[in-house]
Amino acid sequence: MATLGLIGSGNIGSTLARLAVDAGLDVVLSNSRGPQTLSGLVAELGSRARAGTAAQAAAAGDWVVVTIPLSAVRAMPQEPLVGKTVIDTGNYWAPRDGAIPNSTRRS
Repeated sequence: MATLGLIGSGNIGSTLARLAVDAGLDVVLSNSRGPQTLSGLVAELGSRARAGTAAQAAAAGDWVVVTIPLSAVRAMPQEPLVGKTVIDTGNYWAPRDGAIPNSTRRS
């Protein structure tokens, strides 16, 4: 059976987890607060779901969805993602992540 690794389990990640489980996939969920904080979501999703660290979700996934704030990208594990299909939801939100300066502006 295929496994979806989720780095980030907020609105987007938890929705994708529900859809994946409904489609018959196994999921490994992670967030920045640790696997123990995902026990309610894992219980809701059932036997196809388990929680882990971001590195564990990346290692377990046949595909990995990264759905984290832009400010957290540097803390994301890199080695377990090598050779994986990685989907990034581009979860940038200016009020949380700050403005990104326009580096292509020409004088």
